[in-house]
Amino acid sequence: MNLKKISGEVTIVGDKSISHRAIIFCSLSEGISNITNVLISGDTSATIDIFRSLGVNIEIINNNSLVIHGVGLNGLSEPKEELNAKSSGTTARLLTGLLARQSFSSVLVGSNQLTNRPMGRVVNLLNENGSNISSENGYLPLKFKQASSTFNSINTKVPSAQVKSALLLASLYHSEPTTITEDIATRDHSERMLTHMGVGIVRMGTSITIPPNQLIKPVNLDIPSDTSSAAFLIALGVLSSEKIVLRKVLINERRIGFLKVLKRMNADIEIRNIAEIGNELIGDLHVSKSNLVGTQINSEEIPDLIDEVPILTFIASQAEGVTSLRGAEELRIKESDRLETMKNFIETLNGKIKMHSDGFEITGKQSLESGVIKSEDDHRVAMTALIANITLGKRIIPDNTVCINDSYPSFFEDIAHLGGEINE
Repeated sequence: MNLKKISGEVTIVGDKSISHRAIIFCSLSEGISNITNVLISGDTSATIDIFRSLGVNIEIINNNSLVIHGVGLNGLSEPKEELNAKSSGTTARLLTGLLARQSFSSVLVGSNQLTNRPMGRVVNLLNENGSNISSENGYLPLKFKQASSTFNSINTKVPSAQVKSALLLASLYHSEPTTITEDIATRDHSERMLTHMGVGIVRMGTSITIPPNQLIKPVNLDIPSDTSSAAFLIALGVLSSEKIVLRKVLINERRIGFLKVLKRMNADIEIRNIAEIGNELIGDLHVSKSNLVGTQINSEEIPDLIDEVPILTFIASQAEGVTSLRGAEELRIKESDRLETMKNFIETLNGKIKMHSDGFEITGKQSLESGVIKSEDDHRVAMTALIANITLGKRIIPDNTVCINDSYPSFFEDIAHLGGEINE
């Protein structure tokens, strides 16, 4: 089938993880912060709305910039209503650490989808160290009551940047230094941003120590382009483009696992114009159509590509040979059970995939057929379906595209800019 030539360059939306943290930490700073290229999506809007309910003045300028009037660590106000995290797991988990340390009571709720995602991994750690959080057997809603709680040293138990960041937020309220240790290093955006905002965090190996009684300084910050959103355009590039260029993409070491795996699969990807903004590295990604081959993805790599597994599963079906992925049981508690959802994805298109409890094995190159994909309201599954649609030139349609607004509201605009056409 003749596919329209896909080429060009684009600067995609701001990184979701960093946007969440910018909203949170700037709200807790002492002064006014100006944040540009913020991702304003369903998920980040939940964080904005919650901090407004907690008494923070947040102005949205030109759809992707924020002026945040920080109130300081002790300046939040008791909310008059329940705090709604909507479908955002990042919002719920990070704010659990913050709300557990406030001098007032509050209730955190979420969408039906979020209510099915476990919060016990954060709640239990905090309650074991003196917090007073009640839950529905480890699920939302969460009810916070003021309690005298603290910890000097704690292990996150699970490899989760959200859990680590929740503990870090709680630690900002301690009167003694606090050390948080991970068994496996995870995304370090919280540590990087707080360091940029004047908090004297010390990092040694997989441990971070947070000093007590810190003042968080306001900042002017430009958010890098989202690596996880870029993954869908990278897939478009390696499967069908002459060349596309993605500008100013976040290339934090803990976020480029997807790129590393694709390079092993013989992907033609170059990183140019590397620079640093806001204590994070960015670069321009040059991506061209590639003859991909299968690879083995091990458990230690999973934390650095956890969000990219849906699109990586489809890419693997289009690579010559066998691709195996193990150690990804965490995917079963994301926006959907992403292992099961992607199994159904491939099989719906009459493809073959061998599943394990913690991963899969898939042999390519497969001639997938048209079909309607059950997205399970998962934005990354819906976008994967549309990339399959464009790159295969077949009518592969997700049953829900509205959920794409959770993370990448300009997805269709960027696809069109590069010349991609969705087969209706």
